[in-house]
Amino acid sequence: MRRARRRLSVWATAATVAVVLMPLAPSSANAAGNDAQWWADTYGVGAAHSAGLTGAGVKVAVIDNQMNPNLPVFAGRNLSISETRVCTTGSEPVTDVADPASIHGTTMVAMLIGNGTGAGEVRGIAPDAEVTFYGLGPEDAPSCAQPTDDRLTPFGTLIKATVDDGAQVISMSYGTAAQEQDAPVVAYALARGVAVVISEPNASEIADPATDIASMNGIVGVSQVNRDGELQEKLDGGPFVVPETTVVAAGYNLPNVGANGDWSQTKNAAGSSFATPIVAGMLALAAQKYPQATGNQLVHALISSTNGTVHEPVRADDGYGYGAAWLPTLLTVDPEQYPDETPLMGRELGMPSAEQISQARAEGFVAPESQNEPRNTFDRGAVQQAPFDLTPLVVGGVGLLVVLVLVAGIITVLVITRQRRKTREGTTP
Repeated sequence: MRRARRRLSVWATAATVAVVLMPLAPSSANAAGNDAQWWADTYGVGAAHSAGLTGAGVKVAVIDNQMNPNLPVFAGRNLSISETRVCTTGSEPVTDVADPASIHGTTMVAMLIGNGTGAGEVRGIAPDAEVTFYGLGPEDAPSCAQPTDDRLTPFGTLIKATVDDGAQVISMSYGTAAQEQDAPVVAYALARGVAVVISEPNASEIADPATDIASMNGIVGVSQVNRDGELQEKLDGGPFVVPETTVVAAGYNLPNVGANGDWSQTKNAAGSSFATPIVAGMLALAAQKYPQATGNQLVHALISSTNGTVHEPVRADDGYGYGAAWLPTLLTVDPEQYPDETPLMGRELGMPSAEQISQARAEGFVAPESQNEPRNTFDRGAVQQAPFDLTPLVVGGVGLLVVLVLVAGIITVLVITRQRRKTREGTTP
């Protein structure tokens, strides 16, 4: 009962304060009768836009599989596609095919800069932000046989590209397991003052929240709540708790751009994917208002202004983290009062370390060793070091054993790859 009362009070307390600090103006989306844009009124987005805070001049990077940039919802918006590829072949970021992966990526961009036209009538929280899309490629593509940089994971390759391109905020509604090769890249982003916002796993996913990339040090991990401030439910009906959550935000009953293989259709859905660009957009509006603030300082302000009040940040492990991200109070907090270092350290994964971040500040990006070397060395040793008398009978037995081992290895790799490249379920039709 205590947790249920808190879930309901998250919105109630914040809504009361928000009315005092910044009167809520009707959003144009709701004026058109689209109740799926309820989050815009909840967060006072219309009032922020009326005050001139639209994300203008702020560079936001979106990492996802693929997207269609040629839809009406992006007309007149500042949208570009990065030429960075994670594989030498098969990783094109742009497509006109309305499959689940491209609908997902397209919708995430629209949540930031959509103009309210087309399927779903999605209006972005930061419509004038300078958004660049970085594509991992088709979701069902085979794993990278020839990565463009074998020292980095696909995620790491794109994170580094966003930082090099001058992104101030990174929004990634995509799930993958954290790897050591990613630590220097995240350290590089934090050292450069970039705010990295990544969705936490959903209840429907086969994922370990404790080892998900959103649980790395310095990353703003976002979980979704519904209109009553309630977390997602597990299959048994209990709340789905991700202990490493940084903040929660609206992610329930929101529209996709496209559905059923057709860009002219829409379908409402739910998931942490939706909540992530909303939080990233809040940081973009704050970055416009306080242009001298770094991403680290903006994150300080974010966790110090949750639930509609300005306060000393206190994080709980009940799935709400520091609380509900709240735009009206965030915009009242001057981020420059905080130190230019991430407040999100000390997590169980332990990476990146403070030493790695300090090194990145002093030296820039420090590349890890090739991620393929240990795996290739292990495979070669298993075959070459078999001390057998090669009689026909033994050769046949060894051959069968080797085949079985190789088949098991391939199956394991395919399963792991599929899980790591799985987008946040529940966000696409």
